[in-house]
Amino acid sequence: HIIRLFISGSDMDDMKNDKKYTIYMLIFLVILLVPFAGMLITGASASESDLSAKLPSVRTGDGKLNIGYLKSAGDYFEGHCALRQEMVTIYSAVTAKIFKTSSQKSVICGKDGWMYYTDTLGDYTGSEGMSERQIFDAVRTLKLIDDYCKENETELVLAIAANKNSLYGGNMPYYYAKTAAPGNRILLTQKLKEEGIKFVDLYDTFAAEGRVLYHKTDSHWNNEGAALAAHAIHSAAGTMHTDRFGSKAPYKIRKDFKGDLAAMMYPSAVPPEDEIYYDDGPSFKYVGKVGSNFDNKIKTTGTGTKNLLMYRDSFGSSLLPFMAEPYANALFSRSLTVSVRDFESAKPDVFVIEKAERFLPQLFENPPKLPRREEAAQPEGVRELAGVKYEISSSNGYTTITGTLAEGTYGTDTLIYVCVDGEHWYEAYPVYNGGKEGFALYIEEIREQARIKVYGAF
Repeated sequence: HIIRLFISGSDMDDMKNDKKYTIYMLIFLVILLVPFAGMLITGASASESDLSAKLPSVRTGDGKLNIGYLKSAGDYFEGHCALRQEMVTIYSAVTAKIFKTSSQKSVICGKDGWMYYTDTLGDYTGSEGMSERQIFDAVRTLKLIDDYCKENETELVLAIAANKNSLYGGNMPYYYAKTAAPGNRILLTQKLKEEGIKFVDLYDTFAAEGRVLYHKTDSHWNNEGAALAAHAIHSAAGTMHTDRFGSKAPYKIRKDFKGDLAAMMYPSAVPPEDEIYYDDGPSFKYVGKVGSNFDNKIKTTGTGTKNLLMYRDSFGSSLLPFMAEPYANALFSRSLTVSVRDFESAKPDVFVIEKAERFLPQLFENPPKLPRREEAAQPEGVRELAGVKYEISSSNGYTTITGTLAEGTYGTDTLIYVCVDGEHWYEAYPVYNGGKEGFALYIEEIREQARIKVYGAF
C-alpha cells in the first residue's frame, strides 16, 4: 500500500507539473501571437520609416506567383506588427537606462540624455574623409555653379550646417574617439577660400556663441539656432533682414518639441524638450498648400524686394521661416540636383545651398543641371582621355552627357572637357559616384548623331 501510495503521489505530482508546463506553454504562445493577432484588432502599426506600408500580394502585377512573398510578408510583419512602437519604446528604454546604449542603429546614446545621429560618425572619427580628387570635384562644381549665377546676376552662398557632435561632442560615448585631423568641412572650406566662392561655415558661427543651440534629442538646431544661422546667411548674401538672435528678441519657452532621434528610440512615448518661440515671429506667407516645412518644394512671399532660391536639407525646416521673411518671393527645394528649371521659376537674386556637414559628399555626387556655355576656343593643355564610357540623352531642349573615366587617366586637379563635333568645347562638371570618377555635361540640345570626345586639361 505504501508503494502504491508513493506511486500515486508521484503520478499526481507529474500531473501537476504537466498542468504547469501546459499553462506556461499557453502563456508563451499567447505572447507570441499577440503581435500578429493584434493586427486583426488594431490594424498594422506604423514603423519608424514606414517604407513597407503595403501588405505584399501572393501574386505579382502580371498574375504570376510572387516567389518573394514570404520574405516580403516577413518584412511587413516585422515593421508593422501590433504594439510594435510600444515594444520598441520599452526595449529602447531598457537598453538606454541599464546598458547605456542604443537599440536603434541610427541613434547614438550619449551622456546626460544626449542623442546623436549615427550617420555623423564618419566625420567625427575621420573614417569617411574625402580624397583630394573628391574635394576638387566638389569645389570645381561649386565654382561652375557660381559662374552660372554670376552670368545671371545671382549671388551664390553655400551654408554648411555643422554636425551636432562636431559642435557639442562632449557628451559622445567615450568609446568613439574624435579625430584630430582636419575633416571634410575644414578641407573643403580651405579650397573654397582659394577659389573665392562665398560660403558660411556655421560651425564657426555657433562655436563663437559658447552655448548650446541644438536640441539634446534631435540632430538639428533649435529655433534660436535657426535664427542665428539665418542671420549669418543673410549677412553673407547682403540681404537686409531682422536679426532676432543678435537683438535678443523676446521669446517664450514651451516644452513641446519632440526630437527626431527620440522618436526613433521611443516612438510611442517621445519625451518632449524645450523649444523657443519668438513673440514677433518671421512675417511671410506660404504660396499654395504646404503639408510641412519638410515638403520637397515650397514657395513663399515675404516682406523684401529680392527673390530667393534655396536648396536645403532637414536643417532647412526650422530655418525656412527666417529665410523666407526678407524676400519678396522664395522657392525652397529639397532636391539634390540643382536645376535650371528652378532658376527659371524663381528668378533669384540670391541662391543659397544649405548642406549639413555629413552631406558634403553630395556636392560631388549629384551634378547640377545648369547649362554650360561653350568655350571661346579649345582649352590649353588638353589631351583626349582613353577608356571613357559615356551616355547621351536629350529632352525638353537640353542634352545630357554623362560618363566615367578610366582609372589612371586623370590627376587630382584635372579639368574635364567635352568636345562636340570636333569644334564645340564645354567644361563638364566633375563627378564621383558609385566608386568611379566621371563627369556630367548639360547643354542646349545637340543633334543625335553628334560626335563626342572627352578630354582632360593637365
